[in-house]
Amino acid sequence: MKFALGMSLLLLPTLALAAPPGAKMPSGKDHHPPVALNEVNARLWLNTRGDQGYDFSSWIEVNGLTSKTDSLRIEWTQRGKLLATAKCKLDLDGQYATTSCNYEGAPLKAKGDIEANLVYWDDQTEKDYLVRTFKVNVHQWKGQWETWQIVPDDLLAAGWMVMAYEHREDGTYRHLALWAWFSNGDYLGDASLRCTVNGTKKLPDFSVDPQGGSDTGTIEADTQPTKGERVTYRWQKMNLLLGPLWGRRSTLKWDMPKTQPKDTVLSDNPGKWDCMLRKDGKAIRELLFTVDNDGMVLQDEIQTAKDAIPVVSNKVTLVDLRLTKDSQTFDKRIVPAALKKSMAFGLPWPTHAKVKTIQASFPAKSGQPDPAP
Repeated sequence: MKFALGMSLLLLPTLALAAPPGAKMPSGKDHHPPVALNEVNARLWLNTRGDQGYDFSSWIEVNGLTSKTDSLRIEWTQRGKLLATAKCKLDLDGQYATTSCNYEGAPLKAKGDIEANLVYWDDQTEKDYLVRTFKVNVHQWKGQWETWQIVPDDLLAAGWMVMAYEHREDGTYRHLALWAWFSNGDYLGDASLRCTVNGTKKLPDFSVDPQGGSDTGTIEADTQPTKGERVTYRWQKMNLLLGPLWGRRSTLKWDMPKTQPKDTVLSDNPGKWDCMLRKDGKAIRELLFTVDNDGMVLQDEIQTAKDAIPVVSNKVTLVDLRLTKDSQTFDKRIVPAALKKSMAFGLPWPTHAKVKTIQASFPAKSGQPDPAP
């Protein structure tokens, strides 16, 4: 979901003003105000140009910009060498920017480990800040056709709960939204959420309604070896609208404080929630989170670490999302080694003791084969 929308189109400054490739730059956290990527919506993928190579695209949302002439860019690098730069066209609303950063220059052929640096240019101070480094692995499949794509096996590790739709006048009003990745391009229809609170109270099953939008989408690699079976890899980001309403019951619109059914507002049941996302009778994800007396989902405790993941709003929370033994009934590829290494596009895990417990819960490797060397 977009937290803000604007109509201003911004352009990058001339390259002469930007820091030279490889120059060390301060972090976006050091800017005032801090410049942070909205991890909920971030997406990066490749576009195959046949045997010529590939280009890359992204969807980015960033908070902390300070003027209409500020800008963002992505620098595609390998082993410290700048390979390409993608300019970002910004829609700006206050300090919040939504953007696509798409490289459309000469095709690239760099394979293996790539670092894509998201750089913020503060036009008032004429200074660059490094907002985020995306770490991806580029693979080339040969066969009856060539395919170039990243292999983002770490995407399944992160889950975000967003308390949004506060000003909507329709059926989405104040519903919780779960943002998570699945290694499956299928529609997650007829799913449900089954929750208990504080280990004892069992709640009625909640609905799960997948949403669309430019900030969701699929990373796909369709491959056909000269010999062997066709394999299509897909990693899909989903925005799942959940049945419960966030916030205090007393603050709901209209006559909803009285008419909203019991146990369907988070403030009805403060405490520790343990929820199973169910599909076809199987629990394919487990969600663990805490709800306070105001009906708000709290940041998971790993966010108390000194290197916590920055968030762009107090209504965006990292939750403890775990794969289960039945995740493989929906996900087509699970690689626990990748999940332990990072959370999403190379995002480091916070250095909190609980991380080891989460990582120990990952199921065994399963599903589609590793790409051939």
